Formats: sequence, structure tokens, C-alpha cells
Amino acid sequence: MKAIILNNYGPAEELRFLDTITPRPSEEQVLIKIHATAVNHVDIGKAAGAFKNVFPLKFPWIPGYDVAGVIEGVGARVEGYKPGDEVYGASLDGGTYAEYIVLNPQVIALKPRTLDFTEAASVPVSAETAEQVLFRHAKVQKGQTILIHGGAGAVGTYAVQMARKAGLKVLVTASSADKTFLEGLGADTVIDYKGEPFESIVSKVDAVIDLVGGEQQQRSYQVIREGGILISVNQPVSAELAATFKIRAVFAQLEPSHEGLSRIAGLIDSGALTINMKAVYPLQQAAEAWNDLKGKQVTKGEKKNGRIVLRVQ
Repeated sequence: MKAIILNNYGPAEELRFLDTITPRPSEEQVLIKIHATAVNHVDIGKAAGAFKNVFPLKFPWIPGYDVAGVIEGVGARVEGYKPGDEVYGASLDGGTYAEYIVLNPQVIALKPRTLDFTEAASVPVSAETAEQVLFRHAKVQKGQTILIHGGAGAVGTYAVQMARKAGLKVLVTASSADKTFLEGLGADTVIDYKGEPFESIVSKVDAVIDLVGGEQQQRSYQVIREGGILISVNQPVSAELAATFKIRAVFAQLEPSHEGLSRIAGLIDSGALTINMKAVYPLQQAAEAWNDLKGKQVTKGEKKNGRIVLRVQ
């Protein structure tokens, strides 16, 4: 099969489109013919070696987490799936920048009926991360107030919609250019992160969902009510600051699940959750797609935000 392969740490230009061995499913796995996958910042960071002390790569490495495709083979002990089923899901071990992948049934579900494969591939990691952060970790309840940093990003756009649907008051930090877009998704207040400091506007929120990290996270502890929670998805939290401000702080990592993906597919098919696509590249142009995500090549007049997808088949 063909795949995008990285042989050592480096930038997007180190990615190679090469032949490699087609995987075979075990008795408990399914073989998926991949039609599309999505581009994520974590792949770029891993490739650059930014996380090698925590998540060292074993080379040759195939990037990619999101997957949408068709089941081509089913292990003898797999139930609930058959060849021809259109599915989507997430692989925490990577490997989706390829024509085929083997996965356990627990990390996939039937794809949303209303989406094509490229659209479906944009959903799993970002949407399920948003759902788990809000409902598994923050345990949000109707009437609460939540602050989302980076609301216009891949996870943020789903978090805004889900929080609004759950009856929360939704505050968001983002670029002023994204104000109208985020209000359309359900944000009550959009704070320009380059303008007035959010801590001069926000106080005593029930939860902060930090999708940005850095100093923005450090400034967030003080705006959470006593007993509230801060959840980060891309940077460890500070136990010391959490104790000082008498809040909880969690560094959350995605745990793909069949149940969560099925719920999200239902929300999309019912029209309760919308996706945000920016661009689609062929798999062999993965390097260009990475540079697009990093903002190195944006065509004049092109959408500023939204998921970037690689078409495999």
C-alpha cells in the first residue's frame, strides 16, 4: 500500500509518499480501506520532535489519527461490523496517512450518514475530544458558565456547539475576526485574545477549557470560582496553582470510543452539530497540508479556519 512516511524527526518537507506493507487484521480487528484522514497539530509537533521526551516516535512512522473509510476485512472474533460498512474513528497510535489500517472495533463507529468520507474524516478526534472534556471531565450542567480558550480551533468549534446545546453560558477567547463565526455557533461572548485581557472581563466561571496553553493557561486559574475546574488538552496543568485558587485542574487526553463516536454521528445527522471544513488535499500532498495548517500557505480569499483533510482514495 501507499503511505506517508517519516524516517526521522523533521519538518513537513521530510514526509515521503512511499510503498509499505499492507497490515493484516488480527481476530479482534477490522481492516479499513481509508478514504480520508485529517491533519492535526499534534502530528506536526511529534514529527518535529517537540514531544519526543513524552511520546518518542519509532521510525519509520506513519502520521495520522482521524480515519474515515470502508471495512474490507473483519477478524473472526469481531461482532457488529461486516465488509462494506462505512466507518469513521480515531487511532491513537497514528497510521492513518495510508491506504489501509487495522483497528479495534472499540475506536470506530458507523460514519454519519449525512457526511461524505472527507467530511467524516474531519470529525473524530476534535469532536470526541470536545465531548469528553465537557461531559466526562468538567461534568458541565445546564446554567453553568464556561470559558473556552481557542474557540475557533478544531476542538473549540465543537466545544462551543456542545456547550450551547447543553444550556451553558459560553464565553470564548479568539481572534476578533472569528467573532461572527463563533456567535453563529452559539458563543454568548467572544473576547479578542489580542485585545483586553480576558481576566479583566471574566470572573468566577464554573470551568475553563484550555485549548491554547502557555501564559493564557497560567492566567486562567484566577478566573475560576472556588471548586471549579480547568481542563487542558495540550499542556500539563499546575497542581500548585490549582491548590492556591482551590480549584481542580486536569490534563485530559482523548480516549476514542465507539459509544462517543456513535453519539456524535447522531448529532451530526440530526443537524444538532455542524462541521467546519477548510481544505482537502490528496494524500501525497501531506506536506503542503501541514504547511497550510501552520499558516505558511493560505490562498488569498481562502477560509481562515476549519479542518484540513487528506483524501486517500
